[in-house]
Amino acid sequence: MAFSEDVVLRAWERQGGRCAGCGKELVWENSDRGSRGAWEAHHKKAQSFGGSDFLRNCAILCVNPPHRCHLNLGHNGDYHQNTILQDNHLPYLYAGRS
Repeated sequence: MAFSEDVVLRAWERQGGRCAGCGKELVWENSDRGSRGAWEAHHKKAQSFGGSDFLRNCAILCVNPPHRCHLNLGHNGDYHQNTILQDNHLPYLYAGRS
């Protein structure tokens, strides 16, 4: 399964439109499009490890250089691998909350 649109929007708002890993400003319209500010909604704990599609398991991560957090944090640099991301690995996870 995948995250619902509502979960993704709530994660986006929680992060203030920033990458949870590096804080880079993202563009809502560029979800997984490879252009400026592109991003992906990522399962902090992969479904193959028992992760859910709930908000607590969703992190918005950038896909473009220089950081490529979705690839480098979420998959250890190899899309064939999945990692379990802890909140303390994602310094901008709550960037939208004051």
